[in-house]
Amino acid sequence: MKKIILLCLSMFLVTFYGCKEEEDPILRSYYYYYNIAIAFENQSGENLVEGIPYDESSNSILNTEYKQTISVAPEFGSKPHHYTVNEPGIWKDENGEENFFFTATMYSYVYPMVTQKLVCPYIFGDNNEHILVSYWEDLPDYKYKCTGFTLDGKEYPIVKEGVLEYKDGIGGDLYKVKIVLE
Repeated sequence: MKKIILLCLSMFLVTFYGCKEEEDPILRSYYYYYNIAIAFENQSGENLVEGIPYDESSNSILNTEYKQTISVAPEFGSKPHHYTVNEPGIWKDENGEENFFFTATMYSYVYPMVTQKLVCPYIFGDNNEHILVSYWEDLPDYKYKCTGFTLDGKEYPIVKEGVLEYKDGIGGDLYKVKIVLE
């Protein structure tokens, strides 16, 4: 009986102390949250997101065609094996102004580019597909940041707005873009 107990104890110790965190991919796995809030304005400075019909309980925008794809760096070679993409929604900033909100959650790796394809006549005044791309950088110690943003190939400045409280599978840093449409 002593031998069995000693064997179980030694297996327990080897399991939890046998490998360092940096050697074990399971211990190094994290969730990365890609959160972008977009303030769309016209040339007169009017907020084009205000008044878009959306479901207040889920913040999901109604009557909007939306696709999101993940572009992967060559060293990864395949799409993420675990990621979650939420429908676009509305996020109100500290001034109460409504912004378009996109979010995705990736597991284990920081993917360098997230591409969204959006058809939204409320904002663009047409039924064309518009391409939004956010660029992400992997930093040491499992940190990451958004480094750029484009709409239909045109670059827009991005700022870190703060941190979202973790709720309903969404959390992490929030980045904001202001886009003035012509």
